[in-house]
Parts: sequence; C-alpha cells; structure tokens
Amino acid sequence: MSASVSIARRLAQWTARSEIPVLALFYLYFLISDRVPVYGWALIGVVWAARAWTAGALTRWTRLDIPIAIMVLWMPASLWASTDWGASLPKIYGVILSVLFFYSVVNHVSSRRDLAWASAWLVVASIAIALAGLVGTDWAQGHIISLGSVYDHLPRIIQGLPRSIAGGFDRNGVGGTLTLTVPLLASFAFTRSSLIAEVHPGFAKRQGWLVAFALALSLVTLVLTQSRGAWLGTAIGLTALAVERERRLPWLVIAGAVCIGGVALLGFWPAVAGLILKLDAANGTIASRLEVWGRGVMMVQDFPFTGIGIGTYNEMAHALYPFFLAAPNEVVAHAHNTILQVAVDAGLPVLVAYIALLTGFAIAIVRGYRMTSDPARRALLMGLGAGMLAHQVFGLTDAFMLGTKPGVLLWVFFALAIAILEHMNSETQPASAETTGIAGTVGEHAYRVI
Repeated sequence: MSASVSIARRLAQWTARSEIPVLALFYLYFLISDRVPVYGWALIGVVWAARAWTAGALTRWTRLDIPIAIMVLWMPASLWASTDWGASLPKIYGVILSVLFFYSVVNHVSSRRDLAWASAWLVVASIAIALAGLVGTDWAQGHIISLGSVYDHLPRIIQGLPRSIAGGFDRNGVGGTLTLTVPLLASFAFTRSSLIAEVHPGFAKRQGWLVAFALALSLVTLVLTQSRGAWLGTAIGLTALAVERERRLPWLVIAGAVCIGGVALLGFWPAVAGLILKLDAANGTIASRLEVWGRGVMMVQDFPFTGIGIGTYNEMAHALYPFFLAAPNEVVAHAHNTILQVAVDAGLPVLVAYIALLTGFAIAIVRGYRMTSDPARRALLMGLGAGMLAHQVFGLTDAFMLGTKPGVLLWVFFALAIAILEHMNSETQPASAETTGIAGTVGEHAYRVI
C-alpha cells in the first residue's frame, strides 16, 4: 500500500510540475480557436489538485490575491451585462487563463536558478512574439511611413484568426505587446551580469548574441507596426532604463521636455498631438479620439457596476452612443485608453482591482530593487518595470482589453515581480532540489536536447 502511495505521489509531483507546459498548450489552442475545451479545464483542475496534495496547499498566496479575486469573481456580472456572449466569452477565458499563468509562475519560480530560466524563456518568448508579428500582422500600408515594398515581401503565414478584421494580428496589438518585451530585452542587453548566463555554463557565451538578436528583431517588428502609442511607450520605457543607468540623464530629459513645450508654444502642438492621437481610421483626428473617449465615459456613467460586457464597445457605441465623426459601419473596437476600457468593460470595481494590481506590481519592483545590489536581479527588475511603464504609456491612447490574448504576458510580468520579491524575502533559507520550479526543469531538458 505504501509503495502504491509513493508511486501515486511521484505521479502527482510530475503532474504538478507540468503545469506551465499544459497551460501553454491550451493557450495556443485558445489563440487559434477562441475557446478552451472542457477537457482542458478538467486537466488544469487535475494539475491544481496534484499541487494541493504534494505541496500541502492549493497555491502560494501573494499580496495581489485580493484584487485578482475581485476581478475574477466580477466576471459573471460583466458577462450578464453583455449583449454579445460570443464576443465576451473569449475575453473571460483570456482573463482566467492569464490568472492561471500568474499563479503557475508564482508557484514554480522559487529560486535564483528558476529566475535565470524564466529570464531565458522570456527572451525565447520575445523572439516568438516578434516573428509571429512579422508573419501574421495586418500591416498599415502608408500609415506614417511608406513601407509598402517591405510589407509586400513579408510572408503572410498566420491568417484566419477568430474575430480578426483582416484575418491577422492587429498592428497596434502587436506594438502594444512589444512595449513589454523591448525594454526588458534592452535591460538584459546592456547589463554585464545577466541571470540568463546562469542557466548553464555553456550558455554564458551565447546569451549575449541571443538577447541582441531578440532585441533587434523586436525593434524591427515594432517599427513596422507603425503604432504611435507603441513607439511613444517604448521610447519612455527605454528612457527610464537610461535614467537608471546614468543619473545625470534626467537633466537631458528635462531639457527635452522644455524643447517640446517650446514647440507647443510656437503653435506646432496640434500637429504633434495629431501624430500621437490620430485614430486608425483614415480620417482620424484629435476630435475623433476625444469623441471615442467621451463615449467610453458615458458608458461608465450608465453601467458603473457591471460595465457593458467585455468586447462589446463597438456595437454598444453605435447602438446607444452614435458617433458624429466615425462612420456607422466603422469598427471602433475599444475606448483607446486602457484604464477607461477596463471600467467600460467590467465596471468600476474591476477598475479598482486593476489599479491595485498595477500598484502592487510597482511596489514589488521598487522594494525588490532596494533590497538587492545584485546587478543581474536589478536588470530583471528594471526590465520588468520599464516594460510595464512602456505598456501603460501605450495604454493612454490605445488599449489592451481585459482577456486579450497577448495580455497574458502582462500577467507573467506581475507574477515575476512578486516571485522575485518573495525569493529575496526567503533568501536566507537554502533551496532544496525539490523546490526547483518548472522553468528550470523544462529549461534544463530543452538545453540537453539542443
């Protein structure tokens, strides 16, 4: 009997360690199908049950649990208010999968070695995102810069995505995702001591080239998106990194702000603002952007507790809050501001929870940075913080809706910030071999195969 229990326990431990690969597979399925099969949810439940048995707890509890619980528990109210469950359900699936990824990372990244492997997997994921953007984005011909000849020579491999207007990825969505990865890669690239070099002795000499390739590829894809918000956000995120490394640089930043103010006073501000705020539509103007924001504010006033339902902004706006500048058949997918969009989609309680998540993330980054003098961990913390800053700046004039598919990366950033802080809080306790997380376990097997 004891032998049977021992075998069952080892099987449960293996099942628990497979959580991130299992989630990744179902996430890829969700990416191309807009749904997660019932057996997928059942398998995820088995994984959590296995962890509860072997670890003695369902999950590690974190300082972000309350806002996460509010957000998840409020989703049924948002779905109840939705007039189009076909549009809302995929977003709710996305929220649930994102939360599951958050707790997977928190539970499995528990040592410095795990942080090293997590950093390496982030670089690999950044390359995958940039490549997917190159071969699957609906490019904007002549939007800001005429790059038609470049777009024409790019292969179009990814097509027929659910709910996509032209069949591929939205260029602003790709740009918004890259705002997270580019500052992170830049932080890795310009740090002499990197956690990635610690994944394996033979990897130390290669990691610099891999990070440089990932950064160059991501920058090329970012430029091709011609997303103004993504360009601006990335520039501010990279500036934050530069300021952290060179403390005299803030004076140059102040001087640049003064120059921009001078340009505004000279009467060129409408042109500058128009470049930043222009809508995707050909006739988009500052006035049309203000109109979109105004419709979002009206929706929050009318549906303050439940929101209108995730993903229904376009049909609700045209039905109840008609535009004067946008054509009746023009698709305006969201309110073009992330904070406003969260309130529009799911109501003010979820907005409070979302702001609490961002606040908790910022506190974790600052505390973690102050607690360590290790340049490798500081590089990871600064990369996460600068990426989040860039993404939130992007969100001032554009939006990642709750549950949007690339939004899972945002939750991975949340989780890593918490995991790093928890790791440093418990650093005095020696880690045993049994505490090594899935990031290191899968990474080591992958390295041996390569």
